[in-house]
Amino acid sequence: MELLLKILTVLFWSAIKYIVGISFAIGFGFNQIEILLYTVLGGMMGVVVYLYLWEFILHTYYKYFPKKIKPIKFTKWKRRLVVFIRKYEVWGVALLTPIILTPPVGTILASTIETNKWRIKLIMFFSFCFWTLLILGLKLLYRIDFVKIMDQFESKMNELFF
Repeated sequence: MELLLKILTVLFWSAIKYIVGISFAIGFGFNQIEILLYTVLGGMMGVVVYLYLWEFILHTYYKYFPKKIKPIKFTKWKRRLVVFIRKYEVWGVALLTPIILTPPVGTILASTIETNKWRIKLIMFFSFCFWTLLILGLKLLYRIDFVKIMDQFESKMNELFF
């Protein structure tokens, strides 16, 4: 029962904030295959849910509140975002999704760029696999003990607040 709760925690957090899901998986002491499996599965569950949920939300919203055409104010940030999206398209969004963006934001942004849902799911899958393998590779290469780091962080937080 405890193992199932740990797996569900990793799946849940991987669907919401991918890097937190990886941190939980490492902290729970899963091996590399389990970490890859559970975090990618959780991230992909999030992508599928957000992809179809967002479509439903937009459909319902526009049903009651039709689109109004209004001019767009371009700021420096919006111009940079447009340049980034035109240059890298869905691949750029997918690359940023696990670490900088969250799966909900990345999926919604990707769905506005690309209409083919299978392509979005495939690209997000590759992105989740890439980031998980990169983090696990760095962990093994530099012999980083994330459990020890998390324990130190927890003890520092306890000193500060308790």
